[in-house]
Amino acid sequence: MKKYFVTFSVVLVLLTVFYSDFNKKIWNDPGRVIEWDVIDYYGYLPATFIYHDVTLRFIDQYSGEKHFVFWAKKLPNGKRVFKMTMGVSMMISPFFFVANAVAGPLGYDTGGYSSPYRFAIVMAALFYLALGLIFLSRVLRFYFSEWISGFVILAIGLGTNLFWYSTFEPGMSHVYSFFLASVFILLTIKWYQNSTGWYSVLLGLVAGLLTLIRPTNVLMVLFFILYDIKNRGDIKGRYVFFREHYLQLAAILFFGFLVLFPQLIYWKTISGHWLYYSYGNEGFFFLHPQLINILFSFRKGWFVYTPVMVFGVLGVYFLLKKFKSLFLPVSVILIAVLYVDSSWWCWWYGGSLGQRELIDIYPFMALPLAAFLRWTGKQRLLLRYFIGILFAASVLLGIFYNVQYYYGSIHWDAMTRQAYFDSFGRVHPSSKFNQLLVSPDYGRAILGLPEKHPGQVKAETIESIIQRIKKDSRWLDVVRQKAKKRNIPLDSMLRLDAKYVLNNEN
Repeated sequence: MKKYFVTFSVVLVLLTVFYSDFNKKIWNDPGRVIEWDVIDYYGYLPATFIYHDVTLRFIDQYSGEKHFVFWAKKLPNGKRVFKMTMGVSMMISPFFFVANAVAGPLGYDTGGYSSPYRFAIVMAALFYLALGLIFLSRVLRFYFSEWISGFVILAIGLGTNLFWYSTFEPGMSHVYSFFLASVFILLTIKWYQNSTGWYSVLLGLVAGLLTLIRPTNVLMVLFFILYDIKNRGDIKGRYVFFREHYLQLAAILFFGFLVLFPQLIYWKTISGHWLYYSYGNEGFFFLHPQLINILFSFRKGWFVYTPVMVFGVLGVYFLLKKFKSLFLPVSVILIAVLYVDSSWWCWWYGGSLGQRELIDIYPFMALPLAAFLRWTGKQRLLLRYFIGILFAASVLLGIFYNVQYYYGSIHWDAMTRQAYFDSFGRVHPSSKFNQLLVSPDYGRAILGLPEKHPGQVKAETIESIIQRIKKDSRWLDVVRQKAKKRNIPLDSMLRLDAKYVLNNEN
């Protein structure tokens, strides 16, 4: 068992995800999979390969029978621009092409949003999760034992919100970033062992894709720059090393830019500018980072809803003691990402289970997490068992959070201390759960202002907003027109509008 424990761990995670996928079959629900941010992440594919119009001008005159949903922002020039960059679309594209080839012959709508297309996204997430776990296990085995590597794979694969974003929201960017970050770490280690042109090309492609999926992922390049720097003397040595390998570095930069170039062409086509900020008035407030909230709040605290990462952060110290080549890059990435992500106007990142944006750095956090387990294994028996129980409890609690989130006893953005403890240990929410929720003050947050009297703003549910829409004849007429224009059922459009209101209304 010891010899194959990592393999067992990877297979167990994948079987659990596979079972969840085929047990719930969310691709059969027209309102799932391609929803929320995924509409923009995915939109490049149907716009380019089905409707052959990345400007989306065709929407205004469309009279065909295909069903589609585009939320792209309309510019003064009549063109529409996607808010998200195209990295996820690139990753999903092989699965999309298969779905597009079989949808028609199987009798499904070929507009890009029917069951085969949704199924393709679910399978893409499973595929990249599998590869991510395999590459991460190879990284862990460089430094740690089979047992430790396997336990870390289980902890991250099942005991964090990575599980949720690999199953029930597979079109979001995080599982794809997780895969690429795992590959990036492994390639960095290999490159410093043997700085060949091939590794340089792969590093550039992976770094470019990471950035194209989420621009803030560019911070992961710090791992490549800082890897194996143990002291001040190594900094000078690194400069000399880079200067001697300038051709390989040039290859990394070139192929990284090559991956980004289609996005630049897209922005130029749509807006007339090579660089375009598609987030409008959404931005960062770097002078007011919400570090305490992002780590400890009951709304979305990382340590609250991903408790195993407490051990990961503690493990950074043990990297310093025993794995100095990893200490500087991992600690700098952790600090930089926490600072940047907590400076975003919406530090809770909309509707999500925990701090979903931090899933992207889980491959880096796997290293200090393993270092902590290694240290634990060398302690006295009583302390080892005590810490082991705490660690196992944190993983089990993380698993349970995924269950609670599915059944609604954890709210996507309105959790409070009272709601958290009311739901603690419950699978289903109590009768008073909704009364304990408090919606975030999106209006003030986007201006960088503190939330005002949050206790006076009670959270709604999707169903209650749908009822509001149905009671307002003018609002209902608008929703009917949108459903007709997008060729989707009225019920689906009602749910989409209700979700939008829920995420943006004060």
